[in-house]
Amino acid sequence: MSNNYWNQDTSETFEKYWADPYGLSMQKPFEDMEPALRFGWDRALASEYPNETWEEVEEDLERDWKNAHHEHGIWAEIKKHVQDAWMKAHSDWQGLASKVKQG
Repeated sequence: MSNNYWNQDTSETFEKYWADPYGLSMQKPFEDMEPALRFGWDRALASEYPNETWEEVEEDLERDWKNAHHEHGIWAEIKKHVQDAWMKAHSDWQGLASKVKQG
């Protein structure tokens, strides 16, 4: 991946969302899931996938995760977090995606 779009604002916003009982509110601490969220966010904003949908890239992302990030969890357990971050990046959730793309 050539660019890192995950920054302090993105991390803090996801962490607040994670803790919100109406947000993700998962059993695992945010720190454990941050690599999956970061991976999904960065890959969604990367120039290699400018207009693809989740369905079009899921297989590639799974392969990339297994090759380079498997120490952070198995795909079956983290896929929903990667997908959540991917979808949020594509919807410019909280205006974060446009901020990092401009900056």
